[in-house]
Amino acid sequence: MLFSASKKLLIVFLTFLSVAVFTSGIQAQTDQEVTASRLKGIEFLKSQQKEDGSWEYEGHPVGITALCTLALLENGVPVNDPLIQKGRLFVLKESEKLKSTYDLALATLLLSRIGDREDKSMIRKYAARLIAGQMTTGGWSYNCPLASSSSLNNPRARPKLGTSPGDNSCTQFAVLGLWTASRSNIDIDESMIGVARRFVETQNENGGWSYRLPTEEMPEPSSNAMTLAGLFCLTVARAAKIRSIQGEQAKESGSAKEVLGTTTETDEKKEGDTLISDPIFSKGLEMAGKYAAGISASSSRYFLWSTERVGVLLGLEKLGDTEWFSKGASVLIKTQKEDGSWEDSRGKLADTSFAVLFLRKANLGSDISRMLNGEPEKKFQIVTQEKKPQFSSLEEAVEAAKAGDLIRVNGDGPFPIPHVEIDKNLSIEAGFGYAPVFVYGRGRNTLGLRARPERDPNVRHILRVSKGTLDLEGIYFEFDPPEVGKDVPWAAIVVNGGNLRMLNCSISEQNNKGMAAVQLLKPTDSSVTNCFFVGGRAAFEIEGTGKQTLLIDDSILFSKKIFSILKSSGPTAGGSINLNLSHCTIQGVDAFDFERFVKDINVKSDHTAYKVENLGLSMLSSKSSKENRSFTGDGNVYDVGKWLGLGGKAEANVTDVKSWSRFWGNTDDTSLQETLAFTSRRPNTSFNHRYKPEDWELSEDSKVAARQYDLGSKPASVGAGPGYSRFRSSILYNEWKQKQVAEAK
Repeated sequence: MLFSASKKLLIVFLTFLSVAVFTSGIQAQTDQEVTASRLKGIEFLKSQQKEDGSWEYEGHPVGITALCTLALLENGVPVNDPLIQKGRLFVLKESEKLKSTYDLALATLLLSRIGDREDKSMIRKYAARLIAGQMTTGGWSYNCPLASSSSLNNPRARPKLGTSPGDNSCTQFAVLGLWTASRSNIDIDESMIGVARRFVETQNENGGWSYRLPTEEMPEPSSNAMTLAGLFCLTVARAAKIRSIQGEQAKESGSAKEVLGTTTETDEKKEGDTLISDPIFSKGLEMAGKYAAGISASSSRYFLWSTERVGVLLGLEKLGDTEWFSKGASVLIKTQKEDGSWEDSRGKLADTSFAVLFLRKANLGSDISRMLNGEPEKKFQIVTQEKKPQFSSLEEAVEAAKAGDLIRVNGDGPFPIPHVEIDKNLSIEAGFGYAPVFVYGRGRNTLGLRARPERDPNVRHILRVSKGTLDLEGIYFEFDPPEVGKDVPWAAIVVNGGNLRMLNCSISEQNNKGMAAVQLLKPTDSSVTNCFFVGGRAAFEIEGTGKQTLLIDDSILFSKKIFSILKSSGPTAGGSINLNLSHCTIQGVDAFDFERFVKDINVKSDHTAYKVENLGLSMLSSKSSKENRSFTGDGNVYDVGKWLGLGGKAEANVTDVKSWSRFWGNTDDTSLQETLAFTSRRPNTSFNHRYKPEDWELSEDSKVAARQYDLGSKPASVGAGPGYSRFRSSILYNEWKQKQVAEAK
């Protein structure tokens, strides 16, 4: 045996790093108590990192380092923090010859979570070894062969499968690692067929699963941890099967859904429904509820974490009759040591990592959640109302919603939206695992007649806010309006009163109708975070009508004009416009195009990458003067042709970043002028729905490539779909939510 019995127990709970898609839970403790306990644990983990970036655990320096680094990352320590980068580099340095199933899977989880494109080749190596390490029994043992990544595309090059029975602890964690790796387009379908067969055939009479495979001669008792491992593995195997069905249907459809990897309901719904109703799965879930009822101060942290994993994976506040989070959080707070750690006979590091991951509900696999039951027939659900009513269209849901309600879209669409009006505080968000697409639908005007957008300005948008605050999360807007015989000033979203807050939304066009992605027509205090805009005449079109504040954070904006500020078409005189940009990536013809008669426009920009033909060639209100204009910058990088001017005529004295900063009163002295290169070249007037945020990652050839963590956006967490899933799974999402609630109050 490679490990002692005590070490085996530790390895068992290294298997329970997993998924959470359910972000609300009933808590016996206050949020402040949970947060205080969690942060105290994080400080302990920070204090234990060694100078070389590792954490110490005999025999598993890579595994424990990956686990501790991941625990820090999931608890809000930024990816560019030296603690995270030192942990990552140690894992990479020490894992070239890595064979341990647990360590391979943990390393895969960490590198996938960090999302550095340089690590993709190593993730493929780890996945190849895990795939090659599967036994004929469908499970894994302690070690995997050193298979090369080329074997991923050539199964004949893989070593012959071993015949060891393996154990369910190794198997569960190998499955988690492979599911994570599969998000990088690694085919795990064949492996998951073996996994499903293993757990279907080896369930014990009481519904649980054991550590070792039982035999007729040697039955094995069920354990709490392995029962949860069995449920997890069956769920992932089913999800892999459904995803395979999705891929086949997408190939056959050739529609817009192919871009998003979505599908129709038929087979997916059928497969999802059978998971919960399957007698093997339901019997295992019943046993998991009994184990959850036994949570106490003596419960090991890995068991608490595995309980949390299944609870959040299935979206259940209770397992059986037990409010698992409330009970588990109470236990953890009571058993935490003075130094912030949790400890058992095997040490503090792994226990503490699992405890803080439990307390913050780390979401490591929310793309599984929709697989459980498939898409409902009615896709729009008001989840904040007692009966949680469902509706067939967004219009019906908006009409039935009350101020403060949340509409969740449990489907991918595309959904034709006929210029819906929002006149109250309302939230619309993608359901877990979904990437809903809203497209323009020609509806009816206020008289009930078919809309005529060429004549009626009230029907030229998808959504319009006239009152209250609209929160949008994880929605794609594909805006390709119909041909109406004349040029029409289309806009995907119009704010004509009230406020707009967008999180991880994408807006794109590809038929060159010249939309404005977001149009602000009245005083507003709006924000855009982690969003991805492609195409149109402008990303933001603002009519100066009073005090208008717009915050844009960690977003990618690709349009002909990025900010177009126009004189008001109404009687209200414009002025007092505040644009605040932070960590954005901007590409287009004109960054700042301001109507000269709009007064008091103030721009603040930090750590933003500008690749534009003209930075502010129509920015000024009077020649060679910053009257009615201000610009403050910090840490930006400029790759621009022409810098500054009035009405399209350049200022002769502003020709580089130094003279740019000097013009504004030396307010941008920390910024640089460098050539920016992205991983994909996109001409400034070529727009397509298929473009992805990753296309705007800084190229390795770029002179500022080393600044990828503090310059521009972070493409991995930008936009709807994968970007939203990634951000939603982080503690940053919880913090964003708390901020919105605080601002509302």
